[in-house]
Amino acid sequence: MKKLSIYSFLIAAVLFTGCSQKEVEVSNESANSESALNNVDNSNVQNEVVNDEMVESTANGFYYTINGQKVLVENIYFGFDKYNLTDDMKAVAKSNAAKLSGIQAGTTIKIEGNCDEWGTDEYNYALGLKRAKVVKDALVMDGIADSSISVVSFGESNPVCSDKTKDCWQKNRRSEHKLVK
Repeated sequence: MKKLSIYSFLIAAVLFTGCSQKEVEVSNESANSESALNNVDNSNVQNEVVNDEMVESTANGFYYTINGQKVLVENIYFGFDKYNLTDDMKAVAKSNAAKLSGIQAGTTIKIEGNCDEWGTDEYNYALGLKRAKVVKDALVMDGIADSSISVVSFGESNPVCSDKTKDCWQKNRRSEHKLVK
């Protein structure tokens, strides 16, 4: 009987302590993953000066003046717990690449990965980074220079909507393009 209580205590102690910290590993599927990780930018957007060519932000992207024209660079949206591009989002990424091909030299395209509130902070940070990376890869495949793109993950810390609805959570599962000098 005494052994049973000791085992019960040990099991309860393990269950209540849990994991104190988690190491986040991002698996890199592409051959140039090391160079992509060198372009990760973890600075806070609020402390940055966004390119003065930004005209305005909208619910689904940002308007920029590129080559004298006002163009909408749309956000890329993802499914729950996903970081792959759907066919619709591949078309948006291709359209964005065509628009961004005319940016001025010295301007960096910053891809910001975002998540909804589901999951741990560590998991959402890693998922946001994967989302930003897949968008960067799509832009590079469409002719944007790898060196002119940086990626950052905000995880769940940069929501555009805070309601507890499916529509709101969908809006938060996104990657945004920012032009930064």
